[in-house]
Amino acid sequence: MPEGPSVRKFHHLISPFVGQQVVRTGGSSKKMPPATLQSLWLQDTQVHGKKLFLRFNPNEEMEPPGRNPPPEPLEGGAWLEEAVCTEPVSVPNAQETSTRPSGSGEPIPRGSDSPDDLGGHSPAAGAQKWLEVRFGLFGSIWVNEFSRAKKANKRGDWRDPVPRLVLHFGGGGFLAFYNCQMSWSPPPVVEPTCDILSAEFHRGQALEALSRAQPVCYTLLDQRYFSGLGNIIKNEALYRAGIHPLSLGSLLSSSRLVALVDHVVEFSVDWLRDKFQGKERHTQIYQKDQCPAGHQVMKEMFGPPGGFQRLTWWCPQCQPQLPSEEYS
Repeated sequence: MPEGPSVRKFHHLISPFVGQQVVRTGGSSKKMPPATLQSLWLQDTQVHGKKLFLRFNPNEEMEPPGRNPPPEPLEGGAWLEEAVCTEPVSVPNAQETSTRPSGSGEPIPRGSDSPDDLGGHSPAAGAQKWLEVRFGLFGSIWVNEFSRAKKANKRGDWRDPVPRLVLHFGGGGFLAFYNCQMSWSPPPVVEPTCDILSAEFHRGQALEALSRAQPVCYTLLDQRYFSGLGNIIKNEALYRAGIHPLSLGSLLSSSRLVALVDHVVEFSVDWLRDKFQGKERHTQIYQKDQCPAGHQVMKEMFGPPGGFQRLTWWCPQCQPQLPSEEYS
């Protein structure tokens, strides 16, 4: 699924629509007709780690905004982005995120590309007003344009992806949500201390979690301490810190753990900045055959027993698995 920097970019793209009314809907949702959102007002949008939240209300009255104001653009003008963000779980997959303001007036696509989960009732019927959005591997948000097929599928068809939800707003623009699960939820619990892109990120809490007697590559993906951190950031931070993915945190020195957390934050901030500047993401180890030093890169599935196994790239020479007595 998209990592913190990508979801923060989605949040930024949605923010200009806050304060506008939904005047037309579409999409492939089965569990709740998109028309349920008809005439509602988008009041707020927040991002917490890898989750995006949208607040709707049946009337125009605005409430105080959330804890995540949209970041200031790093350059002027409209943002154009076409980035590839792959995040393998059990087999390699490609996740595409693309937004191109175009003012397209095309009809809303109908149909179904895969199952979704947009459950519950409309806020107008008295349910909670927060819509929680969780993106899949190919999850994306498009603004004022629909996604187009970039290659033929296995059957040779050039079939365009079908959005799960399309929201047209009174201001004239629209949002198209792809490959995501959505449900009405209680107001989001704000935990900026565990969000790697928050100014309130608690490094001490993160270091305490990393110092446990388990492989650091497991701990890094624990959203309770590293909200927004995904497989790409995990691989890149471990390589930059020179730490083997299976190193036990309890055997690493405090200085090495501090360096690891520093690289997590630094890479995440740089990635977000690059997104706003329209630059491609630059990785040193993720999905590479060789590391920057020219060494052969290893790749293997790692994960806690009974948990998700994630593809992990590392360099045996730059990230050696040292004897236990050499870790401290």
